[in-house]
Amino acid sequence: MTASRKSQDPASTRPQSRAARLFRGLRRDPEQLIILFAAATVAVLGATDSVNDAKTLLAATLATLAILGFSLFKQAMRQEANDQRVVELAQSMNVVKNGIDEVEHALSANSTMGELTTRASKQKAFETAMLTADMWQFRGGTGSFTRAWTLPALATRARESSTGTHWRVQLQILDPQNPTRCREYAEYRAKLSRRRGSTVEPTWTTEYVQTSCLATIFAAQWHQQHEFLVIEVRLRSEFSTLRHDISPESIIITNEDSHFPALHIRRLEDASALYHAYRADFDLSFASLKPTLKARSDVRVPADKAQVTDDDVFRVLRDVGIAEQTLGELSLGSIRDLALNSTSPYH
Repeated sequence: MTASRKSQDPASTRPQSRAARLFRGLRRDPEQLIILFAAATVAVLGATDSVNDAKTLLAATLATLAILGFSLFKQAMRQEANDQRVVELAQSMNVVKNGIDEVEHALSANSTMGELTTRASKQKAFETAMLTADMWQFRGGTGSFTRAWTLPALATRARESSTGTHWRVQLQILDPQNPTRCREYAEYRAKLSRRRGSTVEPTWTTEYVQTSCLATIFAAQWHQQHEFLVIEVRLRSEFSTLRHDISPESIIITNEDSHFPALHIRRLEDASALYHAYRADFDLSFASLKPTLKARSDVRVPADKAQVTDDDVFRVLRDVGIAEQTLGELSLGSIRDLALNSTSPYH
């Protein structure tokens, strides 16, 4: 027991450790031993005058210095290799740091986005966006959700606002006077209605698409007359399968089928680049479309929806630039009902 404790005494192992380190150093650099031996030999010979020939002593000294120079060169090379490893390590650390920064950026970006998979979550996202909305932008097909929920909700907020200012609304919908595109869009929606579990009504025809677009236009004109809203509608010659609703705080991208997941992009203080990119895309798209719909006269319609007639619908749509031929081919009563009595597909 005593011997074991003694062998484990740090004081007894310290000299052995130093000797071991010295031995390992000499084994790693044997020239150090040669330099030590040569220097000692030259010193002894010079001190004892054992060598009378100065040239011999000088040669021995030079040999010792040469060995010393080689040792220093080797150490320098080793130091250079160490320096290179330090540089490579620093570069590796930079790579790791950049990777961490990218991950942090990705996590920050992901915090601005979310997927909405249920009707309730989509409606909640719209309601949250509406809480602070003083403007709205929409790009999509016929604008059915816009006329059914967005415009009435904006009108309510504008009425309740104490400022009394008019809020701006910009809408991009399919051109009802382009029967070819309306037919293609109707065929696409009809295909959706045949999918299992789809919520799309199987009533899509070219005439229905035109009627729905005209209903959105009429609803915009009606709300603009009677609410604190300034609404501008521009017509697209092509359709998209996606719908963009842009408010000051978020963007909600939905599909024509309400069962399809929606993308929710929130505008955050430090991570809103994606929001601004989508909004800039909308602005460029909106600016590229001619303002074809603009009232030429002050055609008034009743504020009471129950008193709006087919003739009111005809006069308003004709006044904003819709051709009488298009209006004559469609049901004005259907346009009126869709414009003023639609319901949200998410309720």
